[in-house]
Amino acid sequence: MQNGISIYAGLDYDSEANLSLIDSAAALGFKRLFTSVQIPETSAAETFQEDLEDILATAVINGFEIILDVNAKNFSQYDMDGITLRLDDGFTSEQVAELSRKRKIQLNASTVTEELLDALIERKADFKNITALHNFYPHPWTGLDTYFFDNQNRILHDLGIEVGAFVPSKDGKRRLPLQEGLPTLEDCRNFSTDLSARFLAALGVDFIIIGDGQPTQEELQAVATVQKDEVIFQAELLSNDLITTEILSRTFTRRKDVAKSVIRAVEGRQYLKETGEKIPPEEPSIQRSFGDVTIDNENFGRYAGEVQIIQDVLPADGRVNIAAHILDEEIFLTGYLKPGQRFSFKFI
Repeated sequence: MQNGISIYAGLDYDSEANLSLIDSAAALGFKRLFTSVQIPETSAAETFQEDLEDILATAVINGFEIILDVNAKNFSQYDMDGITLRLDDGFTSEQVAELSRKRKIQLNASTVTEELLDALIERKADFKNITALHNFYPHPWTGLDTYFFDNQNRILHDLGIEVGAFVPSKDGKRRLPLQEGLPTLEDCRNFSTDLSARFLAALGVDFIIIGDGQPTQEELQAVATVQKDEVIFQAELLSNDLITTEILSRTFTRRKDVAKSVIRAVEGRQYLKETGEKIPPEEPSIQRSFGDVTIDNENFGRYAGEVQIIQDVLPADGRVNIAAHILDEEIFLTGYLKPGQRFSFKFI
């Protein structure tokens, strides 16, 4: 994933800290930088312009794609090479189509409609130059509903348009004026940046941008390592068996035939065969609960090695070992794991 950071000129972020963040993000593999010329809280115009020029120059040196948030009144001032214009308010379908034939542009994924997309097709827009990025929402309780978000992404993906979204910084310096985080999804407002990024990846976004302008190094690292279309669950390891631990350290795929009470992994049994070992039963066997990660032991015959995530309350079974438990605050992610999607565990 070509993820990104946000840098804002003219706010209370120190100029040196802004430029240092660009260098740190580049070292971690970030490829995008979002900034805006639509921030009412910015300081004097002279300071803003000077800060902006420094930010853009440093981003170019570090090889970033620059995403500049503009509206129909001010975009012509920034219609320059090397900048992707994120078109916010006031653009007609004719303007959008014309711009797309000349340069890279970005639609507002939170407000785009099927009618607009149909109009762009009719007006022969160049979709190779079009991506989309959702809004962020500074005001608490105004972030997007997950179902709406998913539907917006679907209509854009149906046309092959890449879609990105914002996650907030939880532990860094949150942006003025409210300092309550800059998420796209309201559910992410008080999540850790790590969990927010893994949630968006589970929902199938193509890239993620940290909305707040001074995330911590740990938050940068978390977003830098997230994988597209892979759900990563933080979990507590409960088994002491080395073979079990080795198997659970790998990446799995959810089976396409969806079971009622468990999420079944495709690869568990094959992974066990590759080790040439056996998994002994663990005593005592206990009731399985929602969020438990289990592995079938040698008593289950040809099913030995099968890995499951429990989605119900199931009785104890001596043929099944409870190997780990997904953290309670992350069990909700299991509901977003699609058939055929990859998943893995990060043990704490």
